[in-house]
Amino acid sequence: QWIIGYDAYPLDPGNDAILLDFRANPREISSINTVYNFGMEGTNTSMCDTAGNLLFYSNGCYIVNAKHEIMANGDNINPGLIQDGHCDNGGGSPIVQGAIAVPSPEGNNIYYVFDLDLDHPYSQDTNYFPIAPQRLFYQKIDMAQDSGYGAVVSKNQIAVLDTFSRGYISAVQHSNRKDWWIIVAKSHSNCYFLVPVTDEGVQPAQLKCSGKIWTDDDSGAQVVFSPDGEKYIRYNRANGLNIFDFDTSTGDLYNPIHIDFSNDTTGAIGGVAVSPNSRYLYVSARKNVYQFDLQAPNIESSKIKIATWDGYQNPYPTIFYLSALAPDGKIYISSTSSTLNLHVINKPNCPGLDCELVQHGIVLPSYNFATIPNVPHYRQSYFQCDSTLIDTKDLWLSTGSVLISPNPSFMEATISLPESVLGDWTLSDVSCQNIKFGKWADTSMKLNVSEFSPGLYIFRLRTKDGQTFVGKMIVQR
Repeated sequence: QWIIGYDAYPLDPGNDAILLDFRANPREISSINTVYNFGMEGTNTSMCDTAGNLLFYSNGCYIVNAKHEIMANGDNINPGLIQDGHCDNGGGSPIVQGAIAVPSPEGNNIYYVFDLDLDHPYSQDTNYFPIAPQRLFYQKIDMAQDSGYGAVVSKNQIAVLDTFSRGYISAVQHSNRKDWWIIVAKSHSNCYFLVPVTDEGVQPAQLKCSGKIWTDDDSGAQVVFSPDGEKYIRYNRANGLNIFDFDTSTGDLYNPIHIDFSNDTTGAIGGVAVSPNSRYLYVSARKNVYQFDLQAPNIESSKIKIATWDGYQNPYPTIFYLSALAPDGKIYISSTSSTLNLHVINKPNCPGLDCELVQHGIVLPSYNFATIPNVPHYRQSYFQCDSTLIDTKDLWLSTGSVLISPNPSFMEATISLPESVLGDWTLSDVSCQNIKFGKWADTSMKLNVSEFSPGLYIFRLRTKDGQTFVGKMIVQR
């Protein structure tokens, strides 16, 4: 579930916050009443449990529980300029991607929220803008407290004390599928702080350096990991598009690729998101959206323009800004001004115009100003494609596991679930085309694949109560 938009003003219902609930298919969009003066124009992160139930969300000023009330001890989480200049004046942290939440590897209902502050590290240096983050804070949350609505049990702990780029915290799961890496860029450098989160808590940061040295003009855009965790992408107008290979075991950034963008092409703002299959990178660049193929021999040469802003305003210009891959496998793009729409890429796994970008295709019940939640990907195993696909191990996604046997299949495959469910299933190929579909009302079924072309196929089942089951099947001859 995503929370976007503004707070709830009793005298102005048009400024209610907005809930996007991806447990439904299609997603459900509704207005909600949240904390008064709760701005989300910059920082926005949220957390759900494994069933998709909302636990909490934050704008870098407060942590708000599922009752849409400030969590116990969840106020004043960002002391200094942000609290004094923004939180106390009816807004949120202005930093884009200024916070991110992750579950603790130890379990036990423990979660962490990391957030950046603002200070005056360059007040005596006329070469730089005076304000920048100097502290990466973290808050520890115990959801077992306050009758299951949670409480902040450790607040404003410093994970790293240094000087950072103006925003862009991100997180990716460690290769052990349990721990986390929190990554934030050091300012005026090509170095990145990697903070491990293990079952023993937040660990000392590691400094990794690679790629282009960034200038002081380091705001205005976005960072993202590919869903498989193998690519880290950082982008803004002044410093261009920067693509790294990432080692989820060591936290190393390597094989940097730098791609320049001309100012008249991108403007001053933009965003990045990666398709569910981790192949296609989307750069939203103010009035244009581009697609890059991350598997191409020359990524820069694979650049394709997939959209140019059509001039639509509702009520302000719906130009392209921040973007994110949602739990439904689609990419949503916000705008820089208050609008009643989001853009959507319906088939981001597909190349070129087949990805189906629909401008202002999502209608919102109230205004959204720039907001897109900053959350990590939780589905890395599903999007990996390696040798484990050629045996009969369980293949899983989200809340359900699927067993396909034999795998690879030649004439007939048996698709099995751990329990009997009701729902709709589809089988698609790698070009996103549905090959077969039907109703599911059992624990297993047999599928004739004798006429299928050799290759990889994706089985998806959506149950009546919102569970998702996905499996990969290889057909050979």
